[in-house]
Formats: sequence, structure tokens, C-alpha cells
Amino acid sequence: KCKLKATEYRIILMLLVKPCTSSQLVKELGCMKNNTDRYIRNLKSHGLIEIDYIEGANKFYKPVTDIKKLMAIMPGQMKIE
Repeated sequence: KCKLKATEYRIILMLLVKPCTSSQLVKELGCMKNNTDRYIRNLKSHGLIEIDYIEGANKFYKPVTDIKKLMAIMPGQMKIE
């Protein structure tokens, strides 16, 4: 079961506006980098965000918006064909 913290919801909302790196999220959220990295790992492990693109050493994250991917991680939901 996926229980998200308020900051994780904020990260998803920010990523809906534009893809961001973890450093950009740290600046916007005012959180410590290690906490932000933990939130990102948690959201990735639940299949809620993914890497949009990589620029140099920077990974830009975006929320998963593919309905089939989201349905695969939501138990008890109807299947879309």
C-alpha cells in the first residue's frame, strides 16, 4: 500500500508543471537534499515518477501519466483495454 507524505504530493504537483532535478526540488521545497532524494526514491519505487531525460549528470523527473502504467500499480482497479 502506498501512503505518501505531504512533501511527496508536493513533488508530484511540481513535476506536473515541469520536469525537475532533485537539486531544483531541494531549492523549491526548502528540504535537505538527502530527504528529497529519499522522497524521489520512494516515489520511483511506487511507480509514480520516472526519469524524463538526462542532461549531463542531471536527471529530470516527471510524474507517470501513462494510464496503463498507473493501473498496473493500483491493485483492485478495473483494467483498461
